[in-house]
Amino acid sequence: MSVAADVTAQTLSADNDKPSTDQEPHIREHPFMKEFITSGLSVSIANVVTLPIDVLKVRLQLANSAMTTSEKTMTSGLIETTRKIYRREGIKAFYSGLTPAIVRGLFYGGVRLGAYGPIKNILKRLVTDDKQVAIKLLRNVSAGSLSGAIAAIASNPVDLCKTKLQAKDSPYTSSIHVIKDVVKHHGVKGLWVGTVPAAIRTAALTATQCVTYDHAKRFWKELTGWNEGISLHLGASLITGLVTTTVTAPLDMIKTTMYASGDYGVVELTNKIVHKEGVRGLLRGWTAAYVRLGPQTVVIFLVMEKLRQFSGLSAL
Repeated sequence: MSVAADVTAQTLSADNDKPSTDQEPHIREHPFMKEFITSGLSVSIANVVTLPIDVLKVRLQLANSAMTTSEKTMTSGLIETTRKIYRREGIKAFYSGLTPAIVRGLFYGGVRLGAYGPIKNILKRLVTDDKQVAIKLLRNVSAGSLSGAIAAIASNPVDLCKTKLQAKDSPYTSSIHVIKDVVKHHGVKGLWVGTVPAAIRTAALTATQCVTYDHAKRFWKELTGWNEGISLHLGASLITGLVTTTVTAPLDMIKTTMYASGDYGVVELTNKIVHKEGVRGLLRGWTAAYVRLGPQTVVIFLVMEKLRQFSGLSAL
């Protein structure tokens, strides 16, 4: 490999946070606020772009044996569900939960992805042996899981509001309406129902998303020789979206159902669905989840890379 290629590889490496020489005056560190803002804006934009698909995902996930006895509803696919929503509720139904989706993206996305870099750098200083691939991977997974779990716990009420607003025949008109009703019937703790699967899901999503993206960029770079740019970011994002969808689909389905019903525990709900539908019941809505998470992941990382460049941060 040529010297130029070696220099490019060092610059693009996800584990090498040092900027190139010509950028050094502008990039001295990774301030948390810059990380938070660029990540939050990226996720919010992605949430708005993919919101109609998110509504479809929620409707398909809630058409499970714990929420309905209608065989027709349970067997409706992505296209049929889309037709039903459009015919019965109109186009505006595909943008249900828009406000909490934006708020969730700003805060949840900011903490989930914005804290990943700083936590990874802290772990770098704690574990100085950076030569072993296993240590690097463990460090990245730990940083992603911790930042993801923190974000999920803190933003659970907003995610709860979004899901309840997106559910079929939702009686709610706003996030405030949801919060008042939940607190009235379940107390303040009701706003954190579903926190366990949400935290585990987000930890798994963040770990796989961030770690896979790191390694996918290196893979594409070595395979194609591409430099930083749209092509490299798009290729890495497509791989990342496929991996994260597969890993998180069962946890996402459990979380969504707990948000909508509020009457089940994790074990009880899982047993009920598996007993009636088999293990594949936990994968309900996988297609919609992939259709959403794939483009969402692409938008997140494409926008984030541009915002990081604009704000003076190094590439991921």
